Amino acid sequence: MRVHELDCGTLNAPGGTAVYGSSHFICRVLLIEDGRRLIAVDTGIGHEGIKVPEARLGEWWLAQTGPVLDPAETLRSRISALGLDPRNLTDVILTHHHRDHVDGLADFPWVRVHASDGCRAIVADGDAGLVASQWAHGVVWAPSPTRTEDWHGFASYRLAGLPESIRLVGLVGHSPGHSGVLVDSTDGAQPILHVGDAIHHRAQLTGEATPALEAFARASQHNEDDRLATIRRLAELASEGTVRVVNAHDPSFSEH
Repeated sequence: MRVHELDCGTLNAPGGTAVYGSSHFICRVLLIEDGRRLIAVDTGIGHEGIKVPEARLGEWWLAQTGPVLDPAETLRSRISALGLDPRNLTDVILTHHHRDHVDGLADFPWVRVHASDGCRAIVADGDAGLVASQWAHGVVWAPSPTRTEDWHGFASYRLAGLPESIRLVGLVGHSPGHSGVLVDSTDGAQPILHVGDAIHHRAQLTGEATPALEAFARASQHNEDDRLATIRRLAELASEGTVRVVNAHDPSFSEH
């Protein structure tokens, strides 16, 4: 099992380093090679979002985040650039429903989509800032995740039809049903935990985030107590060094 970290949507938020502590942000997608089968964690911004950004991403979001909107950065193009076949993508695991995490789904209408029950409920209800056009192609939902033993104090879930080494991990607070995805290759490599938007920058784990970044995290949160409790536990986990903690938007350690 091989894991690629891909930037599927570079973001140039106004103010850059002076305001947010980073010159730019990304939409980090994990691409997992499991034999010939490909599995993705989130999808970033897709070709449809680049064609009609105002309709699929929203004018206010475009102004706030400054996306590059480069077709070469879509998951479909990234897969091809690796010499792989996008048609071999069979499954997508979502950390949550926000527009910069799901827009690329329309590029792969055949995939099975895995998500927490809370995330699925948001999609079904069309609530909490959901962009309906991003789901209009029709989603093929995988069976609901199945609760298994806790992982480092977090609720953990098996995903139907996927290896046991890939699990959904409950990381509550940012959005309803927000989750992380644990990928443990079982070949001796360090496990990776993609924490979605539980944090937006590694500085949030050390209490060194800029005021603007903290304000953004509060403005986009679902539940503050849950969000802060999740960050505290992630900080402990990261300091232990037994798992590599990555998030959706911090550009550190990304492949370009």
